[in-house]
Amino acid sequence: MPKRNHFISQLAHVEIYTPHLEETVKFYIDTIGLQESDRKDNSVYLRAWGEFFHHSLKITEGPEKGLGHIGWRAESEEDLLEAVEFIEELGCGEGWIEGDIGHGRAYQFRSPDGHLEEIFWEVELAAIPEEEKSRWRSRPQKHPGGGFSVRRLDHVTLWTSDVQRHREFYQKLGFKHNEAILLDEPVNKEIGGLLAVTSLSHEVALFSLPPNHPNESNMNHICYAVENREEVLDAADFIKEHGYKLDMKPSKHAVGEAFYLYALDPGGNRFEIYAGSPLYFAPDYGPVTWRVSENPNDAWSESNILVGDKKD
Repeated sequence: MPKRNHFISQLAHVEIYTPHLEETVKFYIDTIGLQESDRKDNSVYLRAWGEFFHHSLKITEGPEKGLGHIGWRAESEEDLLEAVEFIEELGCGEGWIEGDIGHGRAYQFRSPDGHLEEIFWEVELAAIPEEEKSRWRSRPQKHPGGGFSVRRLDHVTLWTSDVQRHREFYQKLGFKHNEAILLDEPVNKEIGGLLAVTSLSHEVALFSLPPNHPNESNMNHICYAVENREEVLDAADFIKEHGYKLDMKPSKHAVGEAFYLYALDPGGNRFEIYAGSPLYFAPDYGPVTWRVSENPNDAWSESNILVGDKKD
């Protein structure tokens, strides 16, 4: 097994665009349970109660929905500089920025399809009022209660024109290829991939648009994790009670094994709530492969969204 690069420690934040800024922010605060950390110009910064950093979601007003950028934290300042050198050798670097609210200087780069990403080291921790701090010292904050609240950012899923090319790109940056989805015909053509830098199932997932699927933005969805299946079911009630639309009802993925649901925020971005995915500790785990005919997206449904079937 070749030696992996270890530049990146974790997924730190995701920026999304929305044409309806205040309505979208209201959805993520009042219904999903994120908390506002700051505002600047036409952007709002949010975090979940179980997160230590200043924010995990940046919502920016724009003419269309979609991905703004993905933020990755480096393993150290030294690893940041090594990552920059390596990215520049790959020829996909965009250059340094001074940073943003919540983190220091960052080096920006692009995936083969142009998804904007950045890597940084210095971060600002969330400012938690003393009365809101948890007695459990491994938690930054008490669970806020009073309704449904996600705990942490889990992953981001991207649409790509060439899954294999993007999968190889992320592997060069040190990601493990944990699971793959292949077409039955032509054999071994990759249309999905799950990759991670930690022991999570994935921090980034890659998918090709299925046949007859309407063109969408450059992002399939962002995902936040909760503690268990019951909280996913509670979330379905809470989202519907607040007048928002479920994009897919609660079910279970075969790939990644998590219990999940999808919803649409007011800007049209897809949002996933996720629980129960296994952790992969072995450095040589995977990739586990799935065929499209096995319906890896939905373990319990007879409909196969990956090949364009109508949703249940």
